This record gives sequence, structure tokens and C-alpha cells, in this order.
Amino acid sequence: MTRDGATLFRAALLVTAGTAVFALVWLAQFSGGVALALAIALVWAVSLTVDTILPDRKRRFDADTDVRPLMNLDEQALTIHAMVVKTDSGGRISFVNDRFLGLTGFDAADLIGKSPDTYGHPDDSDVRADVIEAHAAGDIWTGRQRIVGKSGQVFETQTTRIARRDDRQRTHGAITVHTDMSRQTVTSRSLDAGKSLHLLSEPVFIVSAQTHEVAFANDAAVALFGWDRDALSDVRMSDVTLARDRPAVMEQILALEAGQIDHFCFDALVNDVPFQGEIQLIEAADIGRRLYVVLRDQATEQAVSRAKDELVATVSHELRTPLTSIKGALGLIRSGSAGELSDKIVSLLDIAYRNADRLVLIVDDILDLEKLAAGQMDYDMECHDLVQTVRECVSSNESFATRFGVSIHFDAMTAPAWVIYDADRIHQVVTNLISNACKFSPKGSQIHVTVTVGDDVCQVRVADRGAGIPASAQERIFDRFTQVGKANRARKGGTGLGLSIVKGIVESHGGTVWLTSEEGLGTTVTVTFQRAQEPDMQWPAALAAEGGR
Repeated sequence: MTRDGATLFRAALLVTAGTAVFALVWLAQFSGGVALALAIALVWAVSLTVDTILPDRKRRFDADTDVRPLMNLDEQALTIHAMVVKTDSGGRISFVNDRFLGLTGFDAADLIGKSPDTYGHPDDSDVRADVIEAHAAGDIWTGRQRIVGKSGQVFETQTTRIARRDDRQRTHGAITVHTDMSRQTVTSRSLDAGKSLHLLSEPVFIVSAQTHEVAFANDAAVALFGWDRDALSDVRMSDVTLARDRPAVMEQILALEAGQIDHFCFDALVNDVPFQGEIQLIEAADIGRRLYVVLRDQATEQAVSRAKDELVATVSHELRTPLTSIKGALGLIRSGSAGELSDKIVSLLDIAYRNADRLVLIVDDILDLEKLAAGQMDYDMECHDLVQTVRECVSSNESFATRFGVSIHFDAMTAPAWVIYDADRIHQVVTNLISNACKFSPKGSQIHVTVTVGDDVCQVRVADRGAGIPASAQERIFDRFTQVGKANRARKGGTGLGLSIVKGIVESHGGTVWLTSEEGLGTTVTVTFQRAQEPDMQWPAALAAEGGR
């Protein structure tokens, strides 16, 4: 029944009662006090009915109807700027306003008739307990509460919950008002984090993973790129020119956003200054997904590295001449050129000679690395038969293998494998790989050296059955001064430079080198070169014939 209907119903009862009273009073003229008493009783009954039944109907109307038109501008403004939720006496949602649905992404059908826990944060159980306790006590509850949208996005809200009461002060539900504080929370936390990031000398900026807009930049980044701090939101990642290989960086960013990697590094050049950039994806419930970009100035680091390399190279050059002289003198004495020697002196000279030889090899390795790094390694590039070069390496290293109690098995096709390379440098590469295999193979085992030829490439493989290389060390095994285990270094000798030199020489020839290894089973190193066309072997004879005419 509507409010107007209730008013009409009350008026009708009063009119009916008045008519009945008039009739009874008229009858009282003929029947005395009995009719008058009946009239008084009727008036009292009608009055009681009107005063009890209709207010009860009104109360039931107010209690059972949750969605009613807002009657004033204050209430309209509230629903426009805040999220409003009403619950019935059973604690079920009976009304949500458009503001709530628009921000959270829910449809009304997702929520009506369900508990407010449907959109509550799973970690806010203590907050919900406080809300229930305040509601039971009839108190107004105010505090921070998190709302989880349909897509999983979390909203920080300032919440007020008020019990809904009827005219008799009976609780029959509640109205909850949420004010979205997410932006203010993010801004506050960004300011706190920004204070720390501004202290860094390295340029740092933060990019939204959704829009790729720059959300934050510290002072160093603003100065480096010349950005206007008040217009950072207008800067997009695509506007930032810093990567030397931009397509590769954008591809890595997509891999970050897809969850395939958690961070990556890249080379950057800004204002002719080299940087090493690092991008990491960080996701937080209250601020969403952000790309954190850090740039580290490499100019100073490169200058320090150059100074170190130059020092090492200078020392190596200065050491090489006296070491060569010492080694030569020791060799002459060992040969008996200075007279007959006792066995004890020969033994001591042998030790001195081996160590002098090792020092010369170390100096040579350092000088080779310095040349490779500077791009000053000289190569005599000609077309050679790779099978023949590797066969010569195997033959020259057989005595070395015997010292370690191992043998070398060479397997290759009989036909030549033509490749363009510097024969001495490739001999150095293969010798290094064979010597490593000999050092780390158990006695009595066999090292397999093979040469295979494909349509476009030729490969050299050196495989041993040694202890293998731990997976954690395989990524850095080609770095300078890298050796697996101090015990091996002391027992086997070596500087940890050999594989780094191998990598540098092979790549200078346009080839590739990699290894596969499993602890306890051994290691296989593979070197690949581009295959060359077979040279014309007839031209020397033709020239000789022409010259003899």
C-alpha cells in the first residue's frame, strides 16, 4: 500500500465511524443508554484500529522497501560521488548504486541477494569483524576498508556503515557508504618512495604497464631527458629514445608483461653517454603493474675498466721479455751447455723451467685478451682444410694427453672441410680445448675429437668423460679468469683465460662456440664455422706452366 492509499484508508474508516456514531446517537433517542454505550465503544474501537493498524502498515512499508527514490539533493550528491550499498535485515545486499557498479565492474545481478563479503578483501577479516560488532551494538562504524572489483583490482576506501532503523528503533539492515581513496593512497605512497628515489644519482623512472605512460621520474632522470615534471603523464615509453636496439627492448618488454621473464638488461645511449639499462616489472595490489627503469652510467665504469686493462697489458709486456730470457737460459742449462749437472740440480731446473713456461703462457694469454678486447688481433685469413688442421692439433697433443693418462680419438671424414680462417689461431683454439679435456678426464679414459660437415657449416667437437661442469657455472665458463673449483686450479694448473680466448678468436672468425655438460658424465665443446667454397686447386699448376713457356 502506498502512502496516499494509507491516508485514504484512514479517512474512510473515520467517515464510516462517524456515520455509525450518528446513527447510534439517533437511535439513542428511542432506546436510551444502551445505544449511547454502543456508540462510545464503536468510536473507541475505530480510533484504536486507525492508530495501531495504519502505523504498523507504514512501518512495514518502510522496512521492506529498500530501493526508494532519493528525495533531496544531498542524497543525490552522495550517490554521485560515493559508492552506496544497502543490506536487508538478513545481511544480504538489496541495493547498490551506479557509482559502485561503475568502479568495481560488477553488475547488479552479481551482488543483489548476496553477502557484502562478495566484494570484500580476503585479508580484511579483522575489519569485517569490527563492522559486525559495531552493527550489533547499534554504533556507526567508520574506517578504511578494501574492495575487490570484478577483475581483481583492489580499491582503498574510506567507509561508513550506519544501521537502518524503523520508528521503534528496530534494526532492519544497514547502509554503507564507500569513498574511493585509491588514488590518494597511491599518491601518498609514491611520494614516500619518490623521496628515496630522488636521492639516487642514477636516473630512475616508472612506467605504467597498462598505458606505458611515465608515472614517475627522479631528479636524475628529469635532468637527463629534459622532461617537464608537471607534464610527465604526457611522456610515453615510445617517446623515450635510449636503446641501441629498440625493437629488441620492446620485445623484451612484451615478454615481461606476459610473465615470461622478470627483468632484463640492455645497452643504452643517451646524449652520447653509454648506459646499462635494467627494466623490472613490479606488481602491487594497490598500484597495479609498473615497469621500473634504472639507467647506470657506463662511461666511468668503462674508463676504470680501460685503465685496469691498460695496466695489466703494460705489466704483461714488461714481464714477457725477462721471462723469455729466463726460460731460454734455463733451457740452455738443462741441455748441458754450461757443463754436466747432477740429477738433483736437473730436477730443480725442470721445476723452474716448467714454471717459467707457465708464466710465459699466462702473459701470452693476457696479451691475447688485450688484443681481442681492443680489436687489434691480427689474422692471416686463408681458405684451409679444417680436417687437416684439427688432425695436426690432435697429433701435437698426444704426448700431452699421455702425461695425464688419457688418449685422443680423432674421427672425421676423409674429404676436406674448407673454411676461411687463420690456421695458427684455430690451432690455438683446438689445442686449448684438447688440453682442457686432457686435464679434467679420468685416467684411462678417451677424448673424442670429431669434425663434421653440413650444408652450410663445419663443426669441431671435443668431448671428454670428466667430472663435468655444474649448471650454475656454465653461463660464466667463457668469462675471464673463470675456473670451476679451486682444487682443480691447484691440481690441474691454468689461468681461467683459455676459454675466454677461444670464444674471442672463434667469434672474430664469424663462428660460434658453446658447451654442454652434465656433472659426472663429462663435457662437450662445439665450435661452428661457416663453410667456404672449395678453392680452385688448378691455378698454381696453370701459372707454373705459363711461366715455363
